[in-house]
Amino acid sequence: MKFNQLKALLAIADAGSIHEAARLLHLTQSALSKSIKELEREVGTELLVRSAKGATLTECGLMMIRRSRSIEKEMGRMWEEIGSYRGEVGGRLTIGHTGPAATLALAEAVAEFVRKRPMVKVSVLEMRGGQIAEGLRNGTLDLGLVSQYGEPDTDLCWRKMLSHETMLVSGPRETPETTLEALIDEPWLTLDPEDDAESCISTLFAHYGLTPPSRIVRSSSVTLYIQLAVRINAVMHWMDAVRPSFERYFEQGSMTRLVLPHDMPKLNVFLQYRDQDLLTASAVEFVDLYERGCARWSGRTAESFLKVEMAS
Repeated sequence: MKFNQLKALLAIADAGSIHEAARLLHLTQSALSKSIKELEREVGTELLVRSAKGATLTECGLMMIRRSRSIEKEMGRMWEEIGSYRGEVGGRLTIGHTGPAATLALAEAVAEFVRKRPMVKVSVLEMRGGQIAEGLRNGTLDLGLVSQYGEPDTDLCWRKMLSHETMLVSGPRETPETTLEALIDEPWLTLDPEDDAESCISTLFAHYGLTPPSRIVRSSSVTLYIQLAVRINAVMHWMDAVRPSFERYFEQGSMTRLVLPHDMPKLNVFLQYRDQDLLTASAVEFVDLYERGCARWSGRTAESFLKVEMAS
C-alpha cells in the first residue's frame, strides 16, 4: 500500500468523481483509476462504487478514508518535525478546548509559547467535548483541553490538570435553601446537550437516583449563556471560580447561590491527546508550559478564570 494510492482515494472522496479528482491531482483519469484498482486488489475488496454520476465509497472505503486522513495529518507533522531538525522554526499547533477550560493557565501558556516560538502557527479553538475527541482522532487537533465531571471514558490519553468546586445558582428567591427534588420542575439553563451523559445535570441527578429536569434552555454559546444568566430566572450549575464575576448580582438579590444538603460534583479539566509518542516538539513544549501554569494557579481557582464583563 503506497501513500500516493491513499492520496488518490482521498482526492476521489473529496471531489466526488474520478474525473474531477484526476483533474485536481493533474493526472489522467486512466492513471488514477489504475492506482485505485491496484489498491483494491491489494486490500481484497472494492473501495468505490462507480456509476455515471460519479464514485461513492463503500463501507471499507469510508473506513480507509478516516484512517487515511489521520495518516495524512501525521505525514504533515512528520515533515514539520524534520524541519525542526534542520533548524527550521515554523510548524503549527492546534488546540481544542471546551469553554470552562479557558483558564488563565491556558492564556498564559499560549502567550508564553507564542513569545518563544513566534514562527509557529497557533490555533486555539473553543469546541464541544465530542468535537475535540474527533479532532484528536482524525489528526486535525494536536491537543485537547476538556472540562467534565468524573474521569473521561475514552481511548485517548489524558491527564487531569485542574479541579474546580461547583455550585447551583438561580434568580431571586425568598430563601436559598432547597433540594434537588424541589428543583426538578424548575427551568434550567445549560451549555450541555440534554443527551450528554457527562453533563452537569445528567451527572448530578444520576448520582442521587433522580429524574433530571425536563424544562431546559440550552445555549451552546458561552457568551450568550452569560447574557441569559442575568436575564432569565433559571437554575444554573457553575464553577465556584466564576463567583467573583457575579458577586454584585448576589449582593443585589437578582441572583441567588443555592444551598443544598447534597454534595456538588467537581468539574475537572483534562489534557487529552492521541499518543504521547506522536506529539510534535511544539505540542510537547506547550504541554510543559501549560502544566507549569496549572501548578501556579492550583488552589487559586477563584482567580483563575478569564473575567467576563457582564452587561448591566
